[in-house]
Amino acid sequence: TVLRGEEGSNALDLPDRPADMEQRNGRAIRKGNTVKLWGSNVVDVVIYGTEKTLDAYKFNLLKNKQMFINQINNGTIAVRRIDEGGMDEDSGMNFAEFVAILSGNNDLLNKTKLDNKIMQLEKEQAIFKKERIRAERKIAAGQGEIEKAKRTEANLMRDLEYINSYNGTKATLLLSLPQATTEEVGRELHRIAKTYRNEAYGTVGTYAGLNLLVRSEYSIDGTFDRNTFFVEGISGLKYRCGLSGALPLGFVESAQYPHGALSKLPSLIEKQQKAVERIESEIPTLQDIICRQWSKADELSRLKQECKELQHRIDESLKETGQPQAAKHEAIAEAA
Repeated sequence: TVLRGEEGSNALDLPDRPADMEQRNGRAIRKGNTVKLWGSNVVDVVIYGTEKTLDAYKFNLLKNKQMFINQINNGTIAVRRIDEGGMDEDSGMNFAEFVAILSGNNDLLNKTKLDNKIMQLEKEQAIFKKERIRAERKIAAGQGEIEKAKRTEANLMRDLEYINSYNGTKATLLLSLPQATTEEVGRELHRIAKTYRNEAYGTVGTYAGLNLLVRSEYSIDGTFDRNTFFVEGISGLKYRCGLSGALPLGFVESAQYPHGALSKLPSLIEKQQKAVERIESEIPTLQDIICRQWSKADELSRLKQECKELQHRIDESLKETGQPQAAKHEAIAEAA
């Protein structure tokens, strides 16, 4: 139902849920309110609160509930606990502190304050431990990446040394056309690119004693995409033709694709070396994080001990309060 002529929203009480607050105001601000025709498309939303009452607590509680809900919806919440707020002028008092004040027992209030401090310190400690675990995992992963990069670099060096020391003719020789010219080799490679259909590596020829390979690539739905050409080094590493593995358009350029693929060896070696240097430069910083000691450990231990002593005093005071009442009940029973 569209409300017509509603000039604002007035509410004397506060709901328990943030959604109720939004829904209550929504009746006036909902699309279709005809007040927009004479009210400059603006309505007043008035919320009343009384100073020095529990209204401040209820507003604070609504704020924290809404923040908690938003954190869950956005996936940004760090701890699975809702905190009603600490004892300060910004966030007000939480419900436990109200109970402590009204009880007249200062130990209860002091213990509640200590509990809040301990909870905040434990959160900081959890973050500190999380950072240490993250650093340990990153070091372990980095060391694995260093070993892998060094193995790859060694294999690349083997292939580079082989191709530089090769004394024979560096030409593309096809198994199907062993005596072909350069243009005929390129034409045959294009024919293979159009007709070959196999996900397994197939050998089509050699270059400087290295195998030339082709493999079919398919889309997710199983349809044929393209054939990719490689040069296999003596290390077992396979070097792709160009960026995509597809042959150049020209026949002569296609016949020379092994030379282009192997010419990238120096840059590939440099890439692995830079990767090792980058990871090794990060490890000292991560090791410092692992060796770092949390500076507030003694403070947390002290607060926990104080909280334990306060709890003991509170328990003793409760026992003392209960004893006179028990004696009174016994006297009444004897008189009866």
